[in-house]
Amino acid sequence: MERKSNNNLIFTILNGTALLGWSFILLLLLSSTFHVKSLWSTHELERVLPSPLIILYILEGICLMEVGRIALGHLKGNLLLGVVLHAIRITWLVYVLSDRLQVLMKKSDDDFDKQQLSTILQTELVLYSWSITEVCRYPMYLFPSSSMARNLRLSVPIVSFPVGCTLEAYGAFCVVYADLFSSSADVIATSWVKVGLLSMVILINGLLGPTLAYPAILKKGLPVLLGKQSVKARKME
Repeated sequence: MERKSNNNLIFTILNGTALLGWSFILLLLLSSTFHVKSLWSTHELERVLPSPLIILYILEGICLMEVGRIALGHLKGNLLLGVVLHAIRITWLVYVLSDRLQVLMKKSDDDFDKQQLSTILQTELVLYSWSITEVCRYPMYLFPSSSMARNLRLSVPIVSFPVGCTLEAYGAFCVVYADLFSSSADVIATSWVKVGLLSMVILINGLLGPTLAYPAILKKGLPVLLGKQSVKARKME
């Protein structure tokens, strides 16, 4: 019993840390989008906090722990969806976001052409979809008896998932295209592991996202939006 209590405390701390972390990422995005002095490039923050990319890796690490708990039966959730979703996120972090984040962090310092601004917008929207989804997900873990937290968790992905899914695929396509077909592409030096993983992102997001993942999200979220939760869900509350 004491061990279970200690484990619950640890996971509560992790959930709270993740909520704070994703909230911080969302705050960074808002400061950049609305041209308040961009927190992405605030030197004071750089001295006391890891880079946003490191923070995102840590947050994804916490998410992977949750996937592991689902696999062990300690947490309810869709194991297949969790594995695929976070594998895609990590692939995107490594091969797409790591380069784009440097541009995003300097957004307030430089002038960009239309193509660069389009890339920045795409990147921000992907990060918005991730951070808003997670900020609306963790309260359900911290306050499991709250119907408001549960409803928020189930309804927000109806909007955030298709935005993130579409732009993750497009971002992956842009990187693959640049590596293989741009005028400066060096096919011999191309990382085929990178191309293969990003191609899988394009395939999964383009085909399985709309046909398998999104219908499952709608099945859970639409009854909440329409005020028609199942009898089982009402009893759980």
